[in-house]
Amino acid sequence: MALIVDDSSANMSFSAAGAKAAVHLGTHFAVVHCSAGANLGAGNSTPAGKVKNTDAIQIKGTVFVEATGNEFDLGDREFGMVQVTELYDYQFQYAGRLASDGSALLNVLAGFTKNPSLDVQPASGESTDEHIFSFMNLDVKRVTTPRTGFEVTVLFGDHPNNVVPLRYDNQTSHSPNFLARIRRVQHFVVYFLTRGSATETPRILGRLGWAVTWDCDVNWTIATMRPKLTMKRAELFPGSFKLGPPPASDNWAQIAVNRSGPATNAQDTAAVDRIYSTHAPPVCQESPSPPDGFRSNFFS
Repeated sequence: MALIVDDSSANMSFSAAGAKAAVHLGTHFAVVHCSAGANLGAGNSTPAGKVKNTDAIQIKGTVFVEATGNEFDLGDREFGMVQVTELYDYQFQYAGRLASDGSALLNVLAGFTKNPSLDVQPASGESTDEHIFSFMNLDVKRVTTPRTGFEVTVLFGDHPNNVVPLRYDNQTSHSPNFLARIRRVQHFVVYFLTRGSATETPRILGRLGWAVTWDCDVNWTIATMRPKLTMKRAELFPGSFKLGPPPASDNWAQIAVNRSGPATNAQDTAAVDRIYSTHAPPVCQESPSPPDGFRSNFFS
């Protein structure tokens, strides 16, 4: 007799109550956030504060496990969720008050060595698998009707965010540049996993995608030297749940099952560090002149 996972019962749902893609201009940083659970004051100090207070989105996975031997617990079987993400655009444009002050494009995406990548950030002292299969995100309810077994629920949350400096020192023009545009476009897929024990390769019960986009212009007022935001595009939306695993050749699914790095957050941090340590392409493109076709009302 054994525990049998009813794969056909697996389901995933997406919740983003009160959440939306937005940008707030603080005193020293622009705060790129998902609204719900965001600390907008993070941009008012140097260094910047922590943006995320709570998760903005939550994904819930449910599945039934039949107890054919009248078992009273799941034994070694584990359930969890893992996210894989791909960035399509991730850059910040700066320009000077005068044309002779030049411009700079900080292209964080250019610093990624793997895209898509495993979007998992374990806590200090926690392994990747301990994070993915954490019992803290698991709820198990034993039932006897209509079948004896376990109703399993797994929760997953996220809140993508950035703090973006309002000013950048252009090393080529030797002049201050000011934030002119923020662009970040990102797609996520969350995979619902199970395995018979910690030594087994996980298998996918289902997956659910979602996406977020921030695209805004920032102009400056000469009289106050303060920025003004024009949001061009801001989106936060889910895809549809798909039951079962994708084809074995699916690159995203392979990353999820293998839990292989480098991870998204580690690449992000390394790319930003490279921007400010080297001030060199491809992550940093400095120029002694404005961007081609740059708007005339940047400072007014």
